Amino acid sequence: METKDKTNEEVIKRLNILIALILEQLSAETPLSMTKKICKLYDLGVSSADIAKILNKRLNYITAILSQRKPMKKKENYNG
Repeated sequence: METKDKTNEEVIKRLNILIALILEQLSAETPLSMTKKICKLYDLGVSSADIAKILNKRLNYITAILSQRKPMKKKENYNG
């Protein structure tokens, strides 16, 4: 009998495959760049780590894409 953790991992793996396939299906109708896929998943509440697993990308790549998306604070002028 499989352990509960092993069963959960298998379910998560299969769901990740389904999500990736759905994203590819959307891409076939309206091409989505990797950046748009990442942003779409993030907007749906998927964590950066899970996005990396779903899209088979490194976490630092996902983080870099998402950090470019966030509004940057204006730097204060320094006198001196």
